[in-house]
Amino acid sequence: MGITWYRSKARMACVSALLLALVRPLRAAEDTTAPHEAESPQLEAVDIPTADILDPKTFSTSFRFYSEGGITSRLILGPFKRFNLGISLDAQRVIGGNDPHMIRPSLFAKLRFFDGTDILPALALGYDNQGYLYQDSTRDFLQKEKGLYFVGSHEFLLPNMELHAGINFPRVDESGTPFGFFGMTYKIVESFALLAEYDNIQKAPDNRINLGGRFWVTSFFNVDVAARNVGRGAARGAERIVRLNYVTNFPF
Repeated sequence: MGITWYRSKARMACVSALLLALVRPLRAAEDTTAPHEAESPQLEAVDIPTADILDPKTFSTSFRFYSEGGITSRLILGPFKRFNLGISLDAQRVIGGNDPHMIRPSLFAKLRFFDGTDILPALALGYDNQGYLYQDSTRDFLQKEKGLYFVGSHEFLLPNMELHAGINFPRVDESGTPFGFFGMTYKIVESFALLAEYDNIQKAPDNRINLGGRFWVTSFFNVDVAARNVGRGAARGAERIVRLNYVTNFPF
């Protein structure tokens, strides 16, 4: 009886040790993989904004390389929950042999005031006065800035396919007639998403179709390649761009 009891206890101890050996690696794997599940949010498609924002205590930097050697650099901060604040610096002819030309700094702000539900979209209100393709002759952008905008984003039909739509008022000192925009970001696999949008909707000749792709090199660094104003000539602002996007935490 005593020998049988000891054998039983030994078997139970072996089983317990085996279970602990299996559970501990699983917990360790969960702990190590959890931080990597987070990734950089898609703050915009090609040109149009989305309702996504940066997490608190994070910031993003982006560098947009456009026609004739131009570079637009942008810094966006996530100082608080639901609110982002940033600044853009635009410079023409940085790459190449011509004299570079700095353009005025531009401001960026976005407030996500509703996170959305299964039916209702997430909603955000923002301001962005970064235009595109500055013209020396007119001292203005060929393609106006978004200005004050309102945007909603929601998953549609397929997992990781999000639709974005909104209205914007480029400048308060003009007629005040709003423009419209809508688009899609569809993350087909973990490392690649399609980008498509119909922008600047008001007068048909000035509407723009932009198409592109987004490649995640890591969870916090991605590269955009896009064609803007598809089907129009260079005089109308058609161009190809490359944009580098990097997101990280505050170092303090």
